[in-house]
Amino acid sequence: MQISYTQHALARMMERGISQTEVESTLADPVRTMSAQNGRIESQGWIERAGQRQLLRVLTEGELVVLVITVMSTTKFEKYGVAP
Repeated sequence: MQISYTQHALARMMERGISQTEVESTLADPVRTMSAQNGRIESQGWIERAGQRQLLRVLTEGELVVLVITVMSTTKFEKYGVAP
């Protein structure tokens, strides 16, 4: 799978301290995936920040060449239907 990033995704990753390795690990082996708006896919995985588990949400487009649209992390597990 070939992965590329929008400028928006790279900026959000830098702001939030999320590495490309964390994003690519989530895309390669997500905890779960779901359909999102406009035909996009959301992949979810786990990351650790300051000893706290967080849900990493990666929004993408495409199948053979995956374009990462944006990246978010959250501790609001119930909102996204996952357990820590």
